[in-house]
Amino acid sequence: MRWLGISLLVAVSAVAIPALADDDALDAPQPRATIRVHTYTLAECLALAERNHPNLWAARARLAYARAQLNEAQYTPFFAGWGVNATGGVLPQITGSSFFTSSLITTKNISGLGGLAPFASIDFTGVIPLYTFGKITNAIDAADANVRVNEWDLEKYRQQTRMDVRRAYFGVQFARDAKVVIADALDRLKKGVDGIKRKAEHGDRGVQPTDVYRLEAYYEEINARSGDPVKGETFALAALRFMTGVQTSFDVVDEPLKRPDRPLVAVTQYLSAARLFRPEINMARAGVVARERFVDYSRARYFPDFGIGFGFSYATAPSSTQQISAWTGGDPFNHFGYAAAFGMRWSLDAITNSARVAEAESSLEETRALERLAFGGVMVEVENAHGTAVEAKNREEAWARAEDKGKQWIATVQDSIDLGTADERALLEPLRVWGNARINHLQALMDLNLALSDLARASGWDGSAPTGG
Repeated sequence: MRWLGISLLVAVSAVAIPALADDDALDAPQPRATIRVHTYTLAECLALAERNHPNLWAARARLAYARAQLNEAQYTPFFAGWGVNATGGVLPQITGSSFFTSSLITTKNISGLGGLAPFASIDFTGVIPLYTFGKITNAIDAADANVRVNEWDLEKYRQQTRMDVRRAYFGVQFARDAKVVIADALDRLKKGVDGIKRKAEHGDRGVQPTDVYRLEAYYEEINARSGDPVKGETFALAALRFMTGVQTSFDVVDEPLKRPDRPLVAVTQYLSAARLFRPEINMARAGVVARERFVDYSRARYFPDFGIGFGFSYATAPSSTQQISAWTGGDPFNHFGYAAAFGMRWSLDAITNSARVAEAESSLEETRALERLAFGGVMVEVENAHGTAVEAKNREEAWARAEDKGKQWIATVQDSIDLGTADERALLEPLRVWGNARINHLQALMDLNLALSDLARASGWDGSAPTGG
């Protein structure tokens, strides 16, 4: 069988080698790869970042911690007074009674193995609170408000993460568009340099050496800047890989920068949205509620707690004589009993508690001041972000018009060169104007997309941010 396999391999090779050596086979088009790496859209990058970003994992952990504290506040008052104590071991022979003592106290000390017998005891106690002057409800309300604080804390980090993803995503698009612009400018300049060199070599008296130097210097100036877009793309893709958690075979959709698909509306709409959705404002509101409930809790500590207590106790020791008299203070070795009673617990530390109340009231006043700061600061931030977006929008429209004029200028000069009424020197100025306008237009497009994204973050209105599609 091995001989047969080798013979078939040699035969196939003998047939295949002449076919590969054929000129027609070498000139045939090579097969193209049909399996491509998946490219991620902005929506996919945002979804992956929300799932994998470490800041969001930390915020979710803090939220879980706050919810656990709420559960603790809900159940602790009803279970804190419950407990079980159990003991067991061996005990020597103890006889007699409190009236006719036949065993001394030293008899309980084990001095030998003779006469030992097992003993066991269990005690159970519990308290059900009936009325605490608001301690329980205020503690639960404060813990519930703390949960809301951490929920909005998670939302704050989510919105900041989405802003960071958009900044990196639009940065990749800007870098790739800039590479295309630089490549196009270099190609046009290269053709111009080659053309004017040929004219100089053919003795064209209208061409001076300084004309060649001028074009070549501008070519090298553009070429020196060709690495900036590559560096920017590298940084942006690295940031996206980190935030999305996709470390291998990661790339984004290769699409040019576009004008945002979300309109810029009046600033009053963003201000209204911020009052409802901005996380910092809602965190401050929830913080005020938590501090108010804590003040009420501290004041309630001036008053007693009322409740019902339960308990039973059981002990057995066969080696000890059972005591049945009710006046002996109880038999520690053999007994069974249970009880239920209404009771009160009151901590008479009014002076110390007044300091606690003052501390809680001070914290409440601080939180109220922070709420006013958050509200006013957010309003200022929204107005500033809106002003930045308006400026970016006007700048983008102006550079778009300048780019179009530069493109028309280049086309006109190129027609003149083709007709022979002008030479390649005439390309220098329109190329410089168009390249500058194109790069600035791309920068304005990215600034406008980022400005609307930041305005969405500042107002808490994430639906107003560009989708990148």
